[in-house]
Amino acid sequence: MSERRGCFKTGCLGCLGLLAVVILFAMIMAGLAWKSLDDQELVDEQYRPDSTMVDAGGGVFPEDWRRRPGRLILELGQGEFIIKPAPEGEGLSARARFDSEVHAIEENFSVEPDSSWVYGLRFHRHMPGMQAMFRAILGGDTDARVEVFIPRDVPIVLQLLVEEGGGEAELGGLWLTDADIRYSKGGFSLNFDEPLREPMRSLSISGNMGGFEATGLGHASPSRLGIDCRMGGADVDLDGLWLQDCDIDLKIRMGGMGVRVPRDVHVMGVELGGSPLDMPDGESPLPTLRMTTDMSMGEIEVIRR
Repeated sequence: MSERRGCFKTGCLGCLGLLAVVILFAMIMAGLAWKSLDDQELVDEQYRPDSTMVDAGGGVFPEDWRRRPGRLILELGQGEFIIKPAPEGEGLSARARFDSEVHAIEENFSVEPDSSWVYGLRFHRHMPGMQAMFRAILGGDTDARVEVFIPRDVPIVLQLLVEEGGGEAELGGLWLTDADIRYSKGGFSLNFDEPLREPMRSLSISGNMGGFEATGLGHASPSRLGIDCRMGGADVDLDGLWLQDCDIDLKIRMGGMGVRVPRDVHVMGVELGGSPLDMPDGESPLPTLRMTTDMSMGEIEVIRR
């Protein structure tokens, strides 16, 4: 009996010690947050790739690089993010509003040997998460917003990563050849409100611990579409102007996915609920969506609109 009380007493002392460490750590973070309130440096600036950012390596920098194909790499974390087409005739640019004591932004630009370009933009929080939380509680401005404007008349490969934040991407009317979109511990909405300049080769959407909504994917008309969702949910609308067949791979782990398909396409590989198929006038063949599904502790429901 005495040994059990001793173990219990030792366990309580251990828990109290751990609690004291946690409280001490929280007090330190709160103190740092309070101290940093006087050091707020609000930034509201515009960014755009420029030839001065590039070491041409002794070669000739192409003056017409803005009209050449490129790759856009966006790594965006802990904030609000908007991605949309640039105004007609304008090039690639970004606008960011943030507190430089909390967040940081990095950009890099290069021109490849084939004269295509690569532009990377990374936005992240460099202040510890708990300190940023106390800073917000004490009245500090920890809100952050980044807007990216993509030109309409240039073929672009898009790589997008959203972490611990929320994003909205309106990509209708652009000239995207491929896109790889990933999210983690957050969510985003993706929309194509009008057809792209040309059908995409591939579109991949994957993420974990979050969710997303995608609409108008038919306007992107990719030949390959992959969606992989883990520990979250997805709402996918394949409506839009399909211009080619598509191989679609759907995966869900510990979550749910709803997929809606329009009535003017053939669907293979899954059972459909909803409205019957609409046959077009004349002899024009319908685009075919070939679907495969992979489910583990989750469900994928595909219905016709």
